[in-house]
Amino acid sequence: MKFRKILVLLFAVCFFQSSFAQETASNENGKWQVGLEGMLGVSFGKNFYSVNVGGPALFLTLTKDLKIGVGALPSLYSLDGKLGARLGVSPRIDYKNLVLIAPFFHRDTADEWIGSIGIGYKFHRKTN
Repeated sequence: MKFRKILVLLFAVCFFQSSFAQETASNENGKWQVGLEGMLGVSFGKNFYSVNVGGPALFLTLTKDLKIGVGALPSLYSLDGKLGARLGVSPRIDYKNLVLIAPFFHRDTADEWIGSIGIGYKFHRKTN
């Protein structure tokens, strides 16, 4: 019981000490920016095509203009003349505003993966 009280007291002291040690960063120029970024692409495979939008992605920035990564691509697709919506997973290479994608889609009914390759355009809009 005494050990538990000491542990709670130690935790409380550390918690309160760290909360007072925080500093808020001040923006000296008083301006802030809001930006939008997105990607729209198309990809093609065997009896398959899709229109993709850029979803969440994880990137490794190699240079200012070149990034490689993997991401999720919400997509509208056509497979053998049937339309549907599916989430694809894709490695991607971004060079300036052009994006090379290779999305893969899983079909639950057939338990198979559908591969495709495509290209996209990345757009940016910044407002003050």
